[in-house]
Amino acid sequence: MSLISISEASELTAKSIPTIYRHIKDGELSQTDNKIDVTELLRLFGGFRPSADYHRENDLLRRSNADLKQDKEKLYQINDLLRRSNADLKQDKEKLYRIIASQQKWPPELAVPLKPTEVRKPNKIVIDESLTQRLIRKLFFK
Repeated sequence: MSLISISEASELTAKSIPTIYRHIKDGELSQTDNKIDVTELLRLFGGFRPSADYHRENDLLRRSNADLKQDKEKLYQINDLLRRSNADLKQDKEKLYRIIASQQKWPPELAVPLKPTEVRKPNKIVIDESLTQRLIRKLFFK
């Protein structure tokens, strides 16, 4: 007497899990601790040959999974490139602030000092769209 789980029974018989549960509910299959005896499956379904649809769906899911893994990897690469680009933009911003500070009026006592709250910062960072588009095109549309 060999017991298998309901999901394993579903795979072996190429029947859905709800179908297996329906047969249990109707009394056509018996279960013990959420396990089904293999002989019960053989008696009810006759054999363990998954249908062609089951194999096609399984292959489709495997390919989809592989595609999703590749897309995930590409998104990680884009994220890394954007982070590096963001760091470069921050360095450029600091350089510009230093240049502006160096061009203030001399002597310093004549210049109007800015309070820390009055430091003018841009409302939003504008990323060069052509750079972003090139990155996405390179990663997704080789």
